[in-house]
Amino acid sequence: MDHLSQTETFLTVPEIDIVRRSFLNLGVENARAGEIFYQHLFNVKPELQELFVGDISVQSEKLTNMLGMIVSQIHNMPELLPMLADLAQRHIVYGVKAEHYKYVGDALISMIRDMLGSDFNPEVEAVWAKAYNGIALTMIHSCFGKAGILKYRAASNA
Repeated sequence: MDHLSQTETFLTVPEIDIVRRSFLNLGVENARAGEIFYQHLFNVKPELQELFVGDISVQSEKLTNMLGMIVSQIHNMPELLPMLADLAQRHIVYGVKAEHYKYVGDALISMIRDMLGSDFNPEVEAVWAKAYNGIALTMIHSCFGKAGILKYRAASNA
């Protein structure tokens, strides 16, 4: 599945529940979660830091707010798909490329691991990785088409 149609879902109901429960545990410390995310992202791919101008704490808040909106609609693909396409279009303006999505996913999983501590387990990791992959493929396809998906997969397999 390269991207999702209006009627498909990429997570089961139990998986959606895992994403939501674990996100609630992150939500109490949104600012810290965003900071940790960007620390991981810039450690893994320092050159991505030049895509961000201004105060990173503002961007951290935007990240966690958007993540919350995505989590709140993850069960409702007809509502989520246009929001993801719009988000992807906005990120192109900032210079985001399809292959960057791999590093964002890695930083997201690392942030969740750090924030959840002992509540982070292989099941939580697998579900978040599956959720992120579905979201990333949807966003990449909306902006870059199949060529972008191939670049994302190549970066993910490198």
